[in-house]
Amino acid sequence: MINISDLIQLQNIEIKHQPELKLLMKRIYPPAYKSFWNNEDCSWYLNKMYDIENFSLELSEQNSHYYFIIYNSKKVGILRLQHDKPLVDFPDKKATYLHRIYLGEEAQGKGVAKQIMDWTESRAKLKGSELIWLKAMDTQLQALRFYEKHGFSISNTTVLDFELIHKHLRGMNILYKFLDDK
Repeated sequence: MINISDLIQLQNIEIKHQPELKLLMKRIYPPAYKSFWNNEDCSWYLNKMYDIENFSLELSEQNSHYYFIIYNSKKVGILRLQHDKPLVDFPDKKATYLHRIYLGEEAQGKGVAKQIMDWTESRAKLKGSELIWLKAMDTQLQALRFYEKHGFSISNTTVLDFELIHKHLRGMNILYKFLDDK
């Protein structure tokens, strides 16, 4: 267990936790994202991303770290980092990719994301990263404002290739932040 604060911890997710991970994501993903999917059915995504095969593959990737986010003794989200994963726009910079961060509604607006982001940046620096990067849906304005407030800039854009997402909601911003030595 990694203590971020008195109320926030991270717990490593292992293969044995896959059923629990999938249940958590079925609870916290739909409130924020179901409207993006045809017929408001995001089950394809949840089944594909969190089935045992894909989860095993993600756990086995080199320099990959997967965590449950625990707030007030309850699992409320997930965090997945990939160290030594360069951003194509800065191929010579050692980078950490913040691949996934999801928080349930019960943890939003309480400073949890900020503390997780601060810890993530510190962890990336410890791993020798010069920058941290992520992808965020271009229509998730609250998330984009959070990342901008946290010092991220848009590097590029991309489009999700998930046909079951409404076409006009597939846009993604690729954001990055150089990590200083402070």
